[in-house]
Amino acid sequence: MPDPTELRDGLIKLAEPVGPAEGYELRILRRARRLRARRRIAGAAGAAICLAILVSVFRLVAVGPAPHLVAVPPDGALLGWSAAGDVNADLVREATEVWDRTGSAGPHTAIRPLVAAHDRLLASVVVLQGYDEHKAARLAFFTSDTTAANALRLRADRPMPDPTTTQVVSLVSPRLTGPAGVAGDAFWDTYAIAVAMPGVTALEMSTTTVDEELKQDPVTANGRFVVRALPSATAETTTVTGFIKSSKVLAQWKRVFAVPGDGGAAGDAQGVRGAVVSRSGQQIVVALREDGAVRPGQLAVVAEGLVGRVTTIDRARREATIGLITGAAFAGQAYTNISNVPGSVRGTGEKLLMEHIPAGEKMDVYEGNRVLVADPSQQGDQIGAITIGRAAVTKPADTDTVELIPTANLTDLREVSIMTPFKSAAR
Repeated sequence: MPDPTELRDGLIKLAEPVGPAEGYELRILRRARRLRARRRIAGAAGAAICLAILVSVFRLVAVGPAPHLVAVPPDGALLGWSAAGDVNADLVREATEVWDRTGSAGPHTAIRPLVAAHDRLLASVVVLQGYDEHKAARLAFFTSDTTAANALRLRADRPMPDPTTTQVVSLVSPRLTGPAGVAGDAFWDTYAIAVAMPGVTALEMSTTTVDEELKQDPVTANGRFVVRALPSATAETTTVTGFIKSSKVLAQWKRVFAVPGDGGAAGDAQGVRGAVVSRSGQQIVVALREDGAVRPGQLAVVAEGLVGRVTTIDRARREATIGLITGAAFAGQAYTNISNVPGSVRGTGEKLLMEHIPAGEKMDVYEGNRVLVADPSQQGDQIGAITIGRAAVTKPADTDTVELIPTANLTDLREVSIMTPFKSAAR
């Protein structure tokens, strides 16, 4: 065991000041000064104090009730949440005017902000709840138009979710920086906005659409309101996780919810949920909550990736049949993520293959590479592209084919989302 005196002197040496400037550095300086003052403490006494602190920490971790997230009573059909952070009254006023002019039937009443703040990524973000002229509860998201002097634009106008069960509201879209309904054309132009209920002290937003899942460190308290850049993400491929701090001494966190993204902005493809009711070979049948927008050829997805393609629809039963990506009837164009190597994908009845990969320099496909399929319901091949699988092995140089491992668990499907083109809500 190290000598307490040597350990103490080593820590003191490491804590010598290095000319800090401000903020975090000043806190380091104060800590260093306190450590230097402890030089008068005998080595044995220092060791005893360290031992006492460790015992106290272990006791705090081991005993005491775990914190719980306290539900906030709804205010009628609205969320009873206080606003996150300091509310900018000018932004609320501007957003209300835009909502009345371009959103659901106005004038809107009983308007309450959940967020109204300036943001380093989107310039300004506003989330409002209120009633339209038909007394229907609505939720609206606004961000700045960077092409129009940062004027606020309405990005989404939705029915209010159930206020008794909602823990977070979110928006995921590549259409949050320019004119309303127009998607950005850069890799990082997709953003996610999330606002959680009071009591949440850290939010994490992650997506399964890139080679490495993008996550925030939940150890850092980032509050109830977060904006993240999530390349190529959609609501269906995004997970929002909320945390509360579970220890006042150690940086320990307790997860209190993990839910999928709520939806996209005006212009984005929209997911129609369907519960899996049966499976036969390489096909599944799903019961649709709504079937008006569902058509043959549309893609069925889960958070992890592509499940298959709609083949037939039974309007009378409100059911859709989906051919799985491993089925012999499935085929389509694809490309690798990041490296953008083109090819086609095909099911064999048992396996999934990527074929017709061009020969030549920079056309390599390596084990683990993610392969994407364009969503026909989106505007463009890159926006909202869906992961179909990963390369099982590195493609040999003398072949144009490589086997893929599906990213979606096709053997345990309970619910899927069928991606349908954007349909404007009735005013």
